[in-house]
Amino acid sequence: LKVSGNKVSLPTLDYPVDQGIKPVLTDKQLDLHYNKHHKAYVDKFNSLNATQYNDQTVFDVVKKAVKVPEEKVLFNQIAQHFNHSFYWKCLTPGGKKDIPADLKAQIEKDFGSVDDFKKKFSESGVSNFGSGWTWLIYDINTKKMSITNTGNAGCPIVDGENIIPLFTADVWEHAYYKDFENRRPDYLKELWQIVNWEFVNSQFQSAKK
Repeated sequence: LKVSGNKVSLPTLDYPVDQGIKPVLTDKQLDLHYNKHHKAYVDKFNSLNATQYNDQTVFDVVKKAVKVPEEKVLFNQIAQHFNHSFYWKCLTPGGKKDIPADLKAQIEKDFGSVDDFKKKFSESGVSNFGSGWTWLIYDINTKKMSITNTGNAGCPIVDGENIIPLFTADVWEHAYYKDFENRRPDYLKELWQIVNWEFVNSQFQSAKK
């Protein structure tokens, strides 16, 4: 993801919006989330004329803008653009059922079992008060995975070069209310059916290099 000139664009998804992310998210939910909510963050950022960030990566802009109190509005837009773009990569229609062996071994080492990890992650997502994101992250210093919550536009990449996001669940209500109304626990329970474990593993492998 890059700021071209001083503008960003919606990413092209790896699946058609008009088909949803089956069997969990309908086309109406995906269209609303991607074409309305995500697009609103893109449009707002583009309206700010952020020439100081011309031709930089979205990743770098997030890490720089968070340090500038006067750029809080800008940070919220660019961080939400990053967060949503990452979230779309974490999902795929039908999911990738098999967790690559190396990734699975690390999950089992840090959480006990894959089922224990899913339970802890979902519980963390349910308990994330208000709007925000729940993340699986990897610390390249400690070589351990952990689960963390961020509020609103919060993003773990601002916490240091050693923190690598592997997976995220959007727990803003706009992520699920067309399909699940206010039932966040149900949304998080079903989300495992559409996780793109190949993407999660690609993040993990990059983090270990």
